[in-house]
Amino acid sequence: MKKIIALIIALMLALVNVAALAETTTLKAGTSPDFPPFESMDDAGNVIGFDADLAAAIAELIGMEIVFEATSFDSIVIGVQTGLYDIGISGFYITEERLANVDFSVPYLQDSQSCIVKVDSDITDNASLAGKKIGSQSGTIGIEAAEASTDADKVYPYTKALDAVLDLAGNKLDAVITDTPVAKAILAELNDASLTVAPAVSFGVEYYGIAIPKGQDELKAKINAAIETLIADGTIDELVAKWDIYGAADVE
Repeated sequence: MKKIIALIIALMLALVNVAALAETTTLKAGTSPDFPPFESMDDAGNVIGFDADLAAAIAELIGMEIVFEATSFDSIVIGVQTGLYDIGISGFYITEERLANVDFSVPYLQDSQSCIVKVDSDITDNASLAGKKIGSQSGTIGIEAAEASTDADKVYPYTKALDAVLDLAGNKLDAVITDTPVAKAILAELNDASLTVAPAVSFGVEYYGIAIPKGQDELKAKINAAIETLIADGTIDELVAKWDIYGAADVE
């Protein structure tokens, strides 16, 4: 009898949890707001940027409210994996390594990495990165590109890509690898004539996606449908133009 009662209680608790999940109207998004034009903080402490606008548009389409949780970039995937966040949106490239821990939405943008150097640098192509001191934001594809390009002891991880570029300007690094839109945004912000993007250094095409906990198939399907709608109706193109993702004003 006690076992039957315990089973009934367990079933009731499960039903309560399912009902609570169904009634959830808030989508908690982990993000690292130090990666403009994808995400940054305004003077009022609000998360703004391409990803912020995209997440808000997705949330509206699926009937939920988006709430951003600011954190370090390299903690977001584990936060999504452990249920701390409902999604992760922070300029994430979809990679096999990340897919081992979380699912991803369909891609919403494609891009590549860029290499920022001094204008008088002898870095002229990928091969000339060998032996150079390269900085990038911790946990990003930029770090992986740096590790593949130079010696392990000459790869320098930073919390913010901007800090790496400032160290490059101060001659503490030879190069910085980061997402192309981020590289262009940083160079435009700094307006430092001694810095440029190395035009002959190139990396493979990557795709941006939203990190989703494994097993959340219904949420993933809703997000995918919303992204496809936003691509089809031109909203994503409008956000690309609004945030100058592909650099209408070339800074090279």
